[in-house]
Amino acid sequence: MLVSLQNVSFYFGSRPIIEDASWQIGTGERIGLVGHNGAGKSTVLRMITGAYTIDSGTIAKPKDVTLGFFNQDLLSFSSNDSILKVGMQAFEKAHEVEKEMERIIKELETKPDDSKLLDDYSHALHDFEVAGGYEMEHRTAEVLEGLGFTTEDLQRPYDQFSGGWRMRVLLAKMMLQAPDLLLLDEPTNHLDLPSIEWLERYLTGYPGSVVIVSHDRYFLDRMVTKIVEVWQRDLVQYSGNYSFFLQEKEERMELQQRAFENQKEYIRQQERFIERFRAKATKAAQAQSAIKRLDKLDRIEAPDASVPTMNINFDVAVQPGKIISTLKGVSKRFGNNVILDHADA
Repeated sequence: MLVSLQNVSFYFGSRPIIEDASWQIGTGERIGLVGHNGAGKSTVLRMITGAYTIDSGTIAKPKDVTLGFFNQDLLSFSSNDSILKVGMQAFEKAHEVEKEMERIIKELETKPDDSKLLDDYSHALHDFEVAGGYEMEHRTAEVLEGLGFTTEDLQRPYDQFSGGWRMRVLLAKMMLQAPDLLLLDEPTNHLDLPSIEWLERYLTGYPGSVVIVSHDRYFLDRMVTKIVEVWQRDLVQYSGNYSFFLQEKEERMELQQRAFENQKEYIRQQERFIERFRAKATKAAQAQSAIKRLDKLDRIEAPDASVPTMNINFDVAVQPGKIISTLKGVSKRFGNNVILDHADA
């Protein structure tokens, strides 16, 4: 078990996001976290990282478990270093050992026969290898190029890239850090199809657990084996990919609708009994019992009770013609990747 949520509740002001919800994330799991817009998916991820303090319940994880949280807020990061150097920051331990090696080498210049320094340097070489120091540049370049950068791009300063490309750099860095639990909030938002396909292959072989929030149902279908839905202030779990979830949820909603209707009828009958007999001495005790039963009853929500509705109306001042836009001889490329070449439409 990497992370355990037990009877967790979280509120934004007086608005409940999660109430008395539980969820365990195990080793090696691939989980899709889903829910309608505004349900609280990103909030749940921030609860797991500790960025948000829960109102009740517990969130537990072993002290040695590492977390990585990829999200849009990371764009506040700025650097004039090349994107290769930024990506290589993932190898924090290797850089620490490298500095220690440089210190030892400097001392050896004045004490070339110091056996302790020579022994320390030998140990540092071993630690550098274990930390991936000899391969960190190659691995970083491999991941960056997998996410769409060219070899020439690797030496360009990070701050020269647009927000979408900077997010790719930060995604690469986080994956290279290889945390035990990788939390990905919309990882494909800034990726083209080849980069998404590369990311899928990379995550398939990723040694840790992965939780993904994504509006790309096909990406979720290929990447996850479990779905957790933020639904009616709970975390509802489904064993399967996104397509299985859609089918299974429909069946559960039908059952919930029937249970809701049955309970609604039961409540109506009890309320009629109470209204009819509460004032009669011979039936007052039974009426009071019925009132207590209703007070203790766990109310079943209508399946669509927590789905927000939005009504939008766009007024058209001038009715457009059949042709809205015409393209003639349009060309567009991203680096060496040609998107359009003298296209007409």
